[in-house]
Amino acid sequence: MYVADFGLALSSRFELAPQEAEFLKDHLVYDRCYVPTHVLRHHLLDRVRGDVDRETFLRDWSTGRRAAGVPPEAAAFLDRHARTAAVLDDFANRLLHRSKRTPFPAAELRAALGATSTGPG
Repeated sequence: MYVADFGLALSSRFELAPQEAEFLKDHLVYDRCYVPTHVLRHHLLDRVRGDVDRETFLRDWSTGRRAAGVPPEAAAFLDRHARTAAVLDDFANRLLHRSKRTPFPAAELRAALGATSTGPG
């Protein structure tokens, strides 16, 4: 078992080596993406996805294939966060099932956030 305080690992209040500063820069997007992903994964999707698995539902939603009967408030939340949730889910699956050296998808998350701001919703 490992215990860590990642808040300290991501703090800019410390003098950081260049490699640490790069790590910080790449991971600043994590909290912004993780919290809504957690809401989708553990609170919202089970109420709206029917018999479709989570990953498929998120991918379909983020590519414009919207499920019928999703309440407008939930649809708006999905419009804003389905893309980043799909990226984080892919990352978690690769990290847990393929390699502990799976790189954090910072650029992909930033691209998903950018697509969300100009895409549907």
